[in-house]
Formats: sequence, C-alpha cells, structure tokens
Amino acid sequence: MRLLLPLALTGLLGACASAPHPTPAPINLSNWQQPDPQQLPLALDNLSHGNPEQALDYLRAFSYFGDPDTLSEPQQAQLHQAMLTRGETLDALNQPRLAEQWAVTLYRYYGQEGLQDKAVELLPALTRQLERFAQQSPQSLAQEYALWELLRAPGLLMHKVRRKDEDNPLRQALSAQSLASVMKTYASSAGAQYDGQDWPQQNAYWVLAHQRLLLDEEAATAQDDAVAEIARSDLANRGDAAKEAFTLGYLVNAFLGQEACKETYGDICAIPEPDAVLPITHACTDRLVIRTQDLSPEELAISCERLTSQEDHFHSLLSTGMNPVVNDHNTALEVVVFKNWSQYNAYGQLLFDIGTDNGGMYIEGIPQAEGNQARFFAFRGWWLPEYNVWNLNHEYVHYLDGRYIKYGGFGHFPGQMVWWAEGLAEYISKGEDNRQAQKLLKDTEQEEWLDLETIFATEYSDGLDRTYRWSYMAVRYLSEQDPEQLRAITHPLKGDYAEGYAEALASTAAAHQAGFQKWLVQWAETPLPEEANASPYPRKLNRYGYRDYLRPPQLANTEGHLHF
Repeated sequence: MRLLLPLALTGLLGACASAPHPTPAPINLSNWQQPDPQQLPLALDNLSHGNPEQALDYLRAFSYFGDPDTLSEPQQAQLHQAMLTRGETLDALNQPRLAEQWAVTLYRYYGQEGLQDKAVELLPALTRQLERFAQQSPQSLAQEYALWELLRAPGLLMHKVRRKDEDNPLRQALSAQSLASVMKTYASSAGAQYDGQDWPQQNAYWVLAHQRLLLDEEAATAQDDAVAEIARSDLANRGDAAKEAFTLGYLVNAFLGQEACKETYGDICAIPEPDAVLPITHACTDRLVIRTQDLSPEELAISCERLTSQEDHFHSLLSTGMNPVVNDHNTALEVVVFKNWSQYNAYGQLLFDIGTDNGGMYIEGIPQAEGNQARFFAFRGWWLPEYNVWNLNHEYVHYLDGRYIKYGGFGHFPGQMVWWAEGLAEYISKGEDNRQAQKLLKDTEQEEWLDLETIFATEYSDGLDRTYRWSYMAVRYLSEQDPEQLRAITHPLKGDYAEGYAEALASTAAAHQAGFQKWLVQWAETPLPEEANASPYPRKLNRYGYRDYLRPPQLANTEGHLHF
C-alpha cells in the first residue's frame, strides 16, 4: 500500500493538470470610466482562457481609470504569458479589434518596470502585423484603428525609455535594427498610402524618428540616410505631399531642425509660409505683440491682461523705474503661441530655427543690435480644463529680466545666473502659489536641504528641482525677508560688473543662510494646499509623446477607442 498510494496520487494529480481550464465568467464593463478593480483577476483569466476582446477592453479602460501599478508580479506574469499566446495567432486583418486592443495593452502596460524586459518577446507579433499591412492597406475603419495602434505602440514605448540608460532592456529591444528594418520596409510599401491618405507612412516616419533618438551618432546618421532615401523615392510619385510627410513625420520629430531642412534635405523638406501657420497678430501694447494659430479674441484679451499685470509686479519688486539697461534695443516683445506642443515642435523648428525639446523658450537675440526682435515661444495647455498658455508668465519674466535687469544677451555673464533667471521667473509668475516647490521641501530630509551658496551655483544640468524649485525658494525668501538685498543684487547686473555680482551673492549667502534655513523650516511646517483637480484620472501618457497631426480624423477618441 505504501508503494501504491504515491502512484495513485501521482496519477490523480496528472489527470487534474491535464483537465481543461474552466471558461471564466464574462466581464461587466458597463462604464469605461469606472472599471471595477475587483474584476482585474477575471480580466486576466479571460485573456488567458476566455473572451480576449472583453479582457483587453477591460485592461485598456483599467490603464486609464484604474491603477496598472497594482498588478502583482504573478499577475504581470499571467498578463505577459497571455499576451504572448494571443500574439502568436494575432491576425489584424481578420481580427482588427483584437489587434487594436492588444497593441494598446502593449504600450500601456509594458512601460512598467516589471514588464519592460519582457516587451522584446512581443515585438515579433507586432512586426508581423505591419508586414501584412504592407501588402494590404486598411479596408475598414476597424482595420484603420488596428493599424494606427500597432504603429503607435513602438513609438510610445520608445518615448517612454528615451531618457533611460542604454542598458535598459526595453530600450535595447526598441533600438534593434530588425525593428528599424520592418518600419522602413513598411514606410516604403504601397500599403503605407491608400485612398489619398498617407497617415500610415507619416506614423512610420514618426516611429523611426523616435528610434533615432535612442541610437548612437553613427547609427542615427544611417537612419537619416535610409529614411531620406524612402522620401526621395516617394517624391518622384507624390511631389509636395512626400515632402510634407517626411518633414512632419521624421525631420521635426528627430529634432533635426531648420538647418537640416534647408541644407541637407532641401529637396525633400517643406517649410510653410509663416502667415499660413500663424495667421493672427494682436497688439496688447506698443511693446507687446502676440502672434498665434488659434487664440480667440477673448483668449487674446485674457493673455494680454495676465502679461501686463505681471509686468507691474516685476517693476515694483525690483524698483526698475521702467528704465532699460544700457544698449538694449529690445523695445518690443513678440509672443508666439502655438495651439499645442505638436505644432510648437514642428513650426518652432521650421519657421524660427529653435530647439523644441522643451516646454517653450525665450530667445533674446542680440539686444545690442539695432532692430533686434526678442521673442518667446509658448503653446496652449491643451490638456488643462481651462484656457491657459503654458509657461506664458514665466517666459515673459525672462524678457523683462533681460530688458530691465541684465546687461547683454543670454550667456553674457560667466556664471551663477540660472538661479536668478529661473527663480525670478518662477516667483514672479507664481507668487506664493507654488505647491510643487513646497511639496519638494516637505518630501526632502532637512539635512538634504540646499543652502543659498549651493543654489546660487546652480547650472541647468543640475536638474529641474534645483533649477526651478530651489531657485524659486531663494528668490521668494529674499523678496519677503530682505527685498533691498534682492534689489542690490541687480545693480552689478545692470552695470555689466560680473565680479561685483559674484561678490554680492557671496555676501548674501553668508548673511542670510541662517535666516533662509529658518524660513524653510516654517514653510515646511505650513500645511500643503489642496491640489487643484487632484484626480489622477484619466492616466495619460506623457503629453509630448505623440503628435496631433499624425492621427487621421476618422479615428475619433470615443468610448472603446480611448487614447490619452
């Protein structure tokens, strides 16, 4: 009996292991904006053994209105195995809805740390679908949705890992030449254009541009040459349409800029007329003009009021007497406002030859030159519930600072200017309402708080917190506790006296460090104000990841096809 019992038990266990998995119950997703977190295990079971479309619908909704970070390691493993299994038989032409949701799940979940190293196993399934679409363009709206998301998936993941270390497994997988080869083959295929539309080709260019940002210089140059060859071949058939596809799809998203457009790719690059992009010009005053794509008369009036009221605060705080510094000919400022970051990225480069890998910028030019035109570039905060031009007030302070405080142009003084420029712009534009800075202070151990001497030595390479938030704290402290000393710091700046400026900072740091520390303690103990619109939903991808003009208009952001 002692021998038979284990054998019988082993046979019983084997029979259980080979038994079919019971079909899970259906998922109830009655409201896409309220996916029940308790149904997550059920959704994963359905993806593995039941209704995969229902499961992927739920996972998509959960990625926007739930918390994907709550997936345990076993659940992540279950998700990945099911995605692998479904990917092996995926057929976007015959199962477009399943392919669409599978692709969305790929880019919504595999950017997470626990799944990044597994994404490489799914890329062959994705590229197989693109190879099929290269042979047959979409024949239905459902296929268009599937193709669009299959194209977006690698690009959005590339954007996710762009600033990761080179040894990041997902970054390495997305940098592979095998993926680049598939994307270039697709971009040059007949299937990338259909019925007078070339959005698939432009999206493929966009993916290749994102991949370029992950490559070393030699590989990036080779990528440029290969994509340009595709565009030149397209030019023979489509003329200006091919130029626009290359320019907006690849060149501006690779941040190659106006110089490359004119000199290296002049035959395949298109630069529009400025008035076609910025048709509206509005004068707030004789010293302040706004050029824009789409601001309404009411929005223009709001913007003017915000800027001019802030100007009064600036002059009062720093006692400028509204007297510009010597040899400054920036008598008027041109404010250029784009409808969103996508438009800023494209036309900031093409029309104004500026770098756009940022959230807006001020270009002072050469203020000593007669006729010099200072400009700052901004864009509508299209993700915000109320009208707002992102960084409008912050960037305007840079103009006022250059016009009335600092002698010379940007970079004229040899150092210790970052804290002044960015701290002053943050303080003037935000006043006492800077929740991010206060939260940073509260979240930082007191022994790690920065002293004034360290803040005064800040460089842009020191990171956003030090550049903007700690600099804000230093300027705010001085404006509240010793405004005369704050004004004294401006005297050597106006007089082009770099040594005197350095001396003023050294004496300020020595005299005020104890007071600054005490002020920080008091502010850290002050209750943090409630965050406006504190709801984290929907959970959005980085708002600079995709481009508005790449989405074909027929692919609406509707329930069942949500994208944020």
